[in-house]
Amino acid sequence: MKSKILLSCIFLLTILASLPLLAQDDYYRPDSIGKEKPVEKEVPPVEYKKPEAQKSDVDFSQRPFKERIRLGGSFGLSFGTVTNINLSPMAGYELTEKLVAGVGPTLMYFRYKYYDINTAYYGGRAFMMYQIFPVVNVIAEFESMNVEGSYQKRQWLGSPLVGASYSTPIGGKFIKAVHFTALYNLNYNNQIDKYSGQNLSPYGSPFVFRVTFL
Repeated sequence: MKSKILLSCIFLLTILASLPLLAQDDYYRPDSIGKEKPVEKEVPPVEYKKPEAQKSDVDFSQRPFKERIRLGGSFGLSFGTVTNINLSPMAGYELTEKLVAGVGPTLMYFRYKYYDINTAYYGGRAFMMYQIFPVVNVIAEFESMNVEGSYQKRQWLGSPLVGASYSTPIGGKFIKAVHFTALYNLNYNNQIDKYSGQNLSPYGSPFVFRVTFL
């Protein structure tokens, strides 16, 4: 009986001792080698190419005629020895994205207190306005005005003006900005009445200030 128990114990110990060897043998089986984790191939990232923006001048060239038109006008006021109320409708056209050219008639009420001049002037102007910064424009203008001189004689005055404007965009369809304009009359000193010796410029100064909607 004791021998049977001893044999059983030896058999059980033999089985327990052989289990680690079987497990180790299973680890090195050829089929287990194939179960190794596959190597992942590195896929290069797809580079997203942002479409190049078209040049502004190309976009501008595609604008229809009516989107380049600007309509508006300017007015000016001065009071004192010389009273000047100036109203001028204007029409402009965008030649480029930054350059606007246009024309407009001018009607002006003029009163000179010391010489008892109380009259209306009329004429027109042609201008070009170029944007050098988003809110700053340089302006060149030629204005021709029919004015009244001594003995109520009327004559035409030509005034080349240069200056600049500070502009505030308003986003209108035709009136796109408000321009606070300062100009200088290059011909001011030559606009003298030969009879009275007084300057006939309706502005009373070589400096011209306007508020323009265009």
